Amino acid sequence: MSAALPAAPPGNWAASLRARLPAWLGLAGSEGGARIIQALPLGPGARLLVVEFGGRRLLIGQSRAGLARLAAAAPPEMPSPASPA
Repeated sequence: MSAALPAAPPGNWAASLRARLPAWLGLAGSEGGARIIQALPLGPGARLLVVEFGGRRLLIGQSRAGLARLAAAAPPEMPSPASPA
């Protein structure tokens, strides 16, 4: 299920995403915490983003038409350090 957002104003798309993401996820008023883990250009005006936010990783599609959440998952767990024998 994807939810499209209205088109972002021209300019820095990453800053726009960071500013709009908390409200989009229903966390209005929360402070920062969003990190773009990876951005993959798909063509002129289109990117695929992996964003970590609120303990989850989100796959976001970004185009000139707006943003769409494509998938969500828990971040990968870090392997526990090996215990000394």
